[in-house]
Amino acid sequence: AKVDMRWKLMMTSAGYDKGCADYDTASVLPVSVDLPEADFERIYVSALPRTTATARQVFEDREFDKTALFNEVPERAGFDTGLKLPMFFWSAVSRIQWFFNVPRQPETRAQTRLRARKAAQYLSQKNEDCAVFSHGFFMIFLLQEMEKQGFQVDHKRLHYSNGEAVICRK
Repeated sequence: AKVDMRWKLMMTSAGYDKGCADYDTASVLPVSVDLPEADFERIYVSALPRTTATARQVFEDREFDKTALFNEVPERAGFDTGLKLPMFFWSAVSRIQWFFNVPRQPETRAQTRLRARKAAQYLSQKNEDCAVFSHGFFMIFLLQEMEKQGFQVDHKRLHYSNGEAVICRK
């Protein structure tokens, strides 16, 4: 679901880091998810509170299995400064650093790929009908790894919308 938070347009590095932390714990707006008729044995959610809040809108009273394997790729400011810079600058620099495996980021691209591989292997080994609530950027890598594990993915994109369901079959 869409996160109910407004980013400041201009911020220091500390402000951007605080914004990233606030975003992960912010509430979510109502969302409609079009899921196929299925009796999901399990529902996995990332460890971030916003995925539990999203899953709760779809599966009101079910229990969820929380795991950081499905968390969004974390971000932080690319360098420390008291200078106020645009939010899009901070986000672009953090993703560039992530792409080039700069260890300043909480997780590098190589680490994201490894985590996605572990998550896909986990789902493959479980071999159950399940729903997974994750995050748009991480989903790109998760779905790539799921294909390597033998899953057929119904559609792939470079950007996923809030509430968009992707069906994977094995």
